[in-house]
Amino acid sequence: MAFYVPKQKSKYINWKILIPIIAVILIIGYLVIGLLLPSKNDENKISICGLNNEKSIAKLSKNYKDVLMVKDYFYYGESLNLYEDTYGPEMKDSLSGKTVELKNICNGEMFSTTIESKVDQKVALDEVEPGLYEVYIVDHLVKKRVAFDKALASNSFTTAQRNGKVHRISLIADKDLLKEYNKTLDDNYLFLQVSEEKPKKDEIDVLIDPYGMNTDYNWMPDEGIKANGLVENDELYEAAQILKNELENVYGLRVGISKDFKDEIGRAYGTDGRIAKGYKQNAKYYIFLRFNSNENKDVRGILVNHSYYASNLLARNVIYGLEKNLNASLAVQYFGDDPGISDGLLLKGKDGKLIYDDNLYLREAGGKATYAAKFSDKSEKENAEFKDANGMNGMEIDLGYLSNKEDVEFWKQNKEKIMKQIALSFAEGINASNTNE
Repeated sequence: MAFYVPKQKSKYINWKILIPIIAVILIIGYLVIGLLLPSKNDENKISICGLNNEKSIAKLSKNYKDVLMVKDYFYYGESLNLYEDTYGPEMKDSLSGKTVELKNICNGEMFSTTIESKVDQKVALDEVEPGLYEVYIVDHLVKKRVAFDKALASNSFTTAQRNGKVHRISLIADKDLLKEYNKTLDDNYLFLQVSEEKPKKDEIDVLIDPYGMNTDYNWMPDEGIKANGLVENDELYEAAQILKNELENVYGLRVGISKDFKDEIGRAYGTDGRIAKGYKQNAKYYIFLRFNSNENKDVRGILVNHSYYASNLLARNVIYGLEKNLNASLAVQYFGDDPGISDGLLLKGKDGKLIYDDNLYLREAGGKATYAAKFSDKSEKENAEFKDANGMNGMEIDLGYLSNKEDVEFWKQNKEKIMKQIALSFAEGINASNTNE
């Protein structure tokens, strides 16, 4: 698979030549498509970084003594995950704790980050500037060039919208990259291409999924909890609209709601399900809204759940903002180190393996990272399309206990403030700035 970067534009234009309209369109299209990738002309020449044909090929055709071979990759949220072995429950994450270095081929600038064990703490793509990068991993103090065990098929990924633009990510790994120029690389060395482009109108960054009228556990639509004069379905749909409006109009994100109207019946599973709306629109984040209830009416507090496979960073950001700025009560947790945050538990699936998130919604929204479409016969059959999909970085926000009068009163008095604070904390957590400042 070849990639191309355009040559330098000519500084002079002969205005005496009449250019047909169709030719102008073709030329503009050529320049836009080839913004970052090398391009070859009719004379079989390429140019990257403004260099001539010979020097361009030399930059791309380097071979390396120290190589680290990887077999698998996927995206979770805006994090690129790389693995030396095929991703799975028995796989040892041998790259965790190591440093990834991205070297910009054109200017030599370096981007470095440490790979953590959680699927949202790998290579943070929202922090990488446009460019064409060589990928290295520092392994036991030895800097190794990253290569794939086989050539990668064409792939593409876009980050969330920030300041009205998105970054398109392409992974390129093919030893026959320069075959047309009689060059063969020693390995399928990995290149990371980042280019800036206008966002697509049919894509979103965040899917908000307010519980209500769900048929996941009952054949009859479930309106949710009804207590102290409130109905979960009604409250959450209104909350989702507030959150959507704030994330879009203040922080410039593209946001979808899983329900088109308040009483729309829906479910998590299926290609026509609510979670599927996020997959089909290439959402990077998933926010599931719920309320809690308990027989003990003294139990209260807001709770944020995250996948067992993801870190608690986003959840902690949301909880911290609610507690600090609104003095919100946080739910006491018996699993996890932080008040108001649930680190998630695991369940055994149909295969007998204790590897599946106990939270249906976070599990099925996380794609390959959280073993979506594998837990049960139902999930395997109805969500098969998302088994290897890029995962949405998901969280469930339980906005209080409707069984507790204090929580209900706090919600009634602060509903808009709560949702706006969640939007602020979430946006800060994914580096989306206030577009009104």
